[in-house]
Amino acid sequence: MYRADAVSAAIDPAAARVAAQWLVRLRDGALSTAEQQQFDAWRDGHPDHIEAWRRAELLCQTLTMVPPALRQQQPRGERRRAVKQLAMLIACTAPPLWLASRSPWWQSWCAGIVTGTGEIRQLPLPDGTQLALNSATAIDIAYDDKTRLIVLHAGEIHLRSAADPAKVARPLLVRSGSGSVRTLGTRFAVREEGSLFSPRTHVCVMAGAVEIVPSQAPHAARTIHSGWQTSFDANAVASVAAAPANSEAWLQGVLIAERMPLGEVLAQLARYRKGVVRCDPAVARLPVDGIFQLNDTDRILALLQVSLPIRIVLHTPYWVSIGPA
Repeated sequence: MYRADAVSAAIDPAAARVAAQWLVRLRDGALSTAEQQQFDAWRDGHPDHIEAWRRAELLCQTLTMVPPALRQQQPRGERRRAVKQLAMLIACTAPPLWLASRSPWWQSWCAGIVTGTGEIRQLPLPDGTQLALNSATAIDIAYDDKTRLIVLHAGEIHLRSAADPAKVARPLLVRSGSGSVRTLGTRFAVREEGSLFSPRTHVCVMAGAVEIVPSQAPHAARTIHSGWQTSFDANAVASVAAAPANSEAWLQGVLIAERMPLGEVLAQLARYRKGVVRCDPAVARLPVDGIFQLNDTDRILALLQVSLPIRIVLHTPYWVSIGPA
């Protein structure tokens, strides 16, 4: 377990960055003899380097492991970002390190299965369950003799559950930051919402039923049936509401809007687009109708500008503002 006194002060940022680079390199695979000698010489060459590497090792112990994503071949820009984030964690003091271990971006990096922004992936599971991951989703899968468990760290998943082929039936569970969802022969979606300090999970049931159990209030467990949706946090399950008619459209890579407020359309769009999408409250309630292909967000924005009295300003490719025309 992490000790609050294990890291008491920030260290040299340059040493932290080099330690992060070595940490990424080591997780890529074994070092050659020459690389190992270079690493040893760097680590032992200065007290700041020794402390930086001690922090790096502590980071691995605290957060279980360095994210698997760092072991994969990545674009140069993504790799630089990974090194920058690791260096920040290595250099930070104890409380930020502890908080970072709970942050969605770190948990996403640590997840075994991750989709990128805009990516939708179908993933059949060994028991016959059909799993789909929406954009920017991170999960872990843990099947054993007693339980079939999917841990949702970020994003959204859709499941079409199958009967367990094991001799002794195992429950199929989805665990989120707010609690767990147990399938009762069903088709449903689970989405992580909220924030680091106020996590919340959304559940939409299309067929069958699920049982929701808040992590801090198991006595508040509630069964949600087909055609309904709700959300919950660690302490309670909210009131149910009718599930949207097009709640599964994203499985085909489309967004179907039927008199949907522009602000909601843009919020959905932002999940499939890198960067920031800002909507002026003055136009947020404008109704939108249409079927939009989520793999081309630039085209969606162009169509919206043509059909609505709005003006779209691209400050950069990653910063979009929508306001009155």
